[in-house]
Amino acid sequence: MHLPYKGIRIALDSGKGDYSFISHAHADHLNGLKKQNNFIASEETHALAELDGGLKHLEGTKLINAGHILGARQLVLEHEGQKTVYTGDISIKPNIFGMSAEIPQCDRLIMESTYANPEYKFPDNFEIYESLSKWVKENDRNNILIGAYEMGKAQEIVKVLNEYCGLAPVVPEKAEKICKVYERFGIKLDRAVVGSDEAEELMERRFVAIVPMRHAKRYFANNLACAFGRETLVAVATGWALKYRFNADAAFPLSDHADFNDLVHYAENTGAKEIEFFEGDGSKLVAALKNKIINPLLNK
Repeated sequence: MHLPYKGIRIALDSGKGDYSFISHAHADHLNGLKKQNNFIASEETHALAELDGGLKHLEGTKLINAGHILGARQLVLEHEGQKTVYTGDISIKPNIFGMSAEIPQCDRLIMESTYANPEYKFPDNFEIYESLSKWVKENDRNNILIGAYEMGKAQEIVKVLNEYCGLAPVVPEKAEKICKVYERFGIKLDRAVVGSDEAEELMERRFVAIVPMRHAKRYFANNLACAFGRETLVAVATGWALKYRFNADAAFPLSDHADFNDLVHYAENTGAKEIEFFEGDGSKLVAALKNKIINPLLNK
């Protein structure tokens, strides 16, 4: 998808344009960027995505907060008397870092619809932080594994364990690489990297570790229990816990996406007369908005 602007094309989360707007650094929003040299993105996204090209600014464009993860932005484009907003992935519920999406006024809205279904209603983030930390504290004789995506979610869990449990978790190398970028932009995270002397010392006693989602399974926890001689429990932290069962001892529906009600609230408050969707089916969202927004458009 792209937006025309003064004779050029601005690609949206892809490399197929004269300029590429990159909403955030998750891999599914970094398609085809190897030959691109002109990026519109935040400094944080440029660092997290390790983009080779330089950051550009086009007159008539503006970046605003999207929530989601460090550096996530929405694109606001004013062209030929129309204001268009492209959201990328957003979260309007504040998280432990104070990140949340701004809601701009616009004429045309191109928005995400990953969770655009009434079955998705996420609890308040801080309620989940309390639940997760309570579970960790209640199982203080067990080693704990928490499955989380390495970029964004892992750093959020590190911060929760720091502030709610007074713990420095062990993190894998890939998550550590992202933690270092978070710290470059002023977010302190107390953790130990797997394989380091600090991690080895922590793992001599009861420890909490963040692991990739592929390892957040009971069989992996059982293997660690045998290796360390201590019962090991495993949990996952993902919005998909609302819909899917996981091979884990606990599942916490912690999402960095807007849920259905959030998306309805966001779309309604932009005042947009035209709405298009990416990443999922927005038909149920359209139905919820049909009496509130004139001429909604569905782009699957």
